[in-house]
Amino acid sequence: MHPIDFRTLRQFVCVAEYESISKAADVLHISASPLSRTILNLERRVGFPLFERVGRGLRINVAGRELLGNARELLVSNERLARDLQRRAEGAGGTVVIGHMPGALYNGMIVSAAKAVQAAHPSIRFQFEANLEDRQLDELNRGRLDFSVQTKDVAAPGLQTSVYAAEAYVLLIPRGHPLADEAQIQLRHLAEADWIVTPERNGPSLRSMFMSACSRLGFAPRVACVAGDIISALALIAHGFGLCVGQRSLVQFAGENIVVRELPLLEMQTVYRLVWRPDALSVPASRFLDALSALRT
Repeated sequence: MHPIDFRTLRQFVCVAEYESISKAADVLHISASPLSRTILNLERRVGFPLFERVGRGLRINVAGRELLGNARELLVSNERLARDLQRRAEGAGGTVVIGHMPGALYNGMIVSAAKAVQAAHPSIRFQFEANLEDRQLDELNRGRLDFSVQTKDVAAPGLQTSVYAAEAYVLLIPRGHPLADEAQIQLRHLAEADWIVTPERNGPSLRSMFMSACSRLGFAPRVACVAGDIISALALIAHGFGLCVGQRSLVQFAGENIVVRELPLLEMQTVYRLVWRPDALSVPASRFLDALSALRT
């Protein structure tokens, strides 16, 4: 059996609700004859009657009531889909998918821009996907992501980038550690300290940045513990496992058992770039770009 089109379903629902061809025809603003033929054709297509003929009137039967319930659900779903598509076309609805590394959300820029868009357009939704930077670019090129957050410069055909934040790093020290109250932290203090580091990863990572900064100062850090991620490292610092460096926005999660100190010796900075495909930029995604740009001014 061929699929039943929505026009036929709408006409069937109207006839079923009024149980009258003439009344339904008046409501639908069509003639009774073509509407009657539509119902007869529908019954032939499904292979069984949907109405009982009572004199010159109609009475919906059990099979007709079953089809009526399903038809109403399909019509409501179709109307909802049409509204959603219209809202997306107008930039008032749809989903914006953003790929990022976990630390990219700590400074609040991406989150604040998303909240501003959602406040103005409640039907726009955001989906955040944490992943490695190279994998994000693959997903962006495949069309799964609207945006990717990168910490390295991206020069690739068909992609556009914009720097939206730069963040320095601070020293995180367990409360009670001798360096917590040291007037001025010296290079020898860093060389003699026990350090917590994050895992080695392909591409840009906190660990590779930290190791490179130490190497520029002429020492190799004494690694006391490897944390699964920087948030786990905070728990280890709080319990005295050692020192760690973290981006400044991480301080909001530090807690009272961690002392935060400036660290001018280790020159570390992360630059955050938003990357997107201009040819695939939807209206909701453009609204997000505008909101992010407004936060930077």
